[in-house]
Amino acid sequence: MGKLHAAILAGCLCCTLMPAWAKDAGWQWYNEQLKKTDPETPATPAPPPAKQDILEKLAQLQTATKRSLYEAILYPSSDNFVKYFRLQNYWTQQAGLFSMSAKKAMLENPELDYNLQYSHYNGTVKNQLAADYAEQRKAISSLAQHYGVMFFYRGREAIDGQLVQVIKNFRETYGLSVIPVSVDGVVNPLLPDSRMDPGAGTTARGEVLPRNDAGQSQKRTG
Repeated sequence: MGKLHAAILAGCLCCTLMPAWAKDAGWQWYNEQLKKTDPETPATPAPPPAKQDILEKLAQLQTATKRSLYEAILYPSSDNFVKYFRLQNYWTQQAGLFSMSAKKAMLENPELDYNLQYSHYNGTVKNQLAADYAEQRKAISSLAQHYGVMFFYRGREAIDGQLVQVIKNFRETYGLSVIPVSVDGVVNPLLPDSRMDPGAGTTARGEVLPRNDAGQSQKRTG
C-alpha cells in the first residue's frame, strides 16, 4: 500500500512539472506561426480645388450684383432688396479695405507718395511752383542751345499780334532763337527783326497762320 501511494504521488508531480517546461508560444510538440499584420496604407488626401481666376471671380461678382439690382427693381420685395444690398455692401467694404491698404503702402514706401516729391499743399505750394518753374526753365534753356523757331505771322491780323507778344516773352525769358517772318509785308513793332517773305506761310503747310516751325539752331560765331 505504501509503494502504491508513492507511485501515485510521483505521477502527480510529473504532470505538474511538464507544463512548466513547455514554451509560452504553444504546446511542447507544436509552435504555431504568428500571423504578420499588413501595415495600413495611409489614405491619399484629395487634391485641393483649383483656385479660381481673379478675373473670372470679379466678373461673376459684377454679374451677380447687377442681376440682384435688376431683380430688386423689376420684382420689388424685401428679400430681393436685402440680396442686392448685401452685395453692394461687399463692394463698399472692399473699397474701404483697398483705401486702407493704399495708406499703409504709402507709409511703408514713402517714395510712392507724389506729394513728398511734388508737394502742392497750401503751405508749400509757392516753393513747389517755383521749383517746377526753375526746372522747366532749365530744360527749355537746354533745348534752346540746339534748336530754334521760325515764327510766321501776319502783321495786319490782331490774333497774330497776340501770339507775337507770347513769342517775344518766350524768347527773352529762355533765350530761344526765334526768326520772325511776316507773310503779308507788315512788321509787328514787337518783332522789329522780322523778315519779309510773302510766300513762306503758304508753300509748306497751306493757309495755317500764325505758325511755329522748329528746327536745329546754327548760332553764328565771330
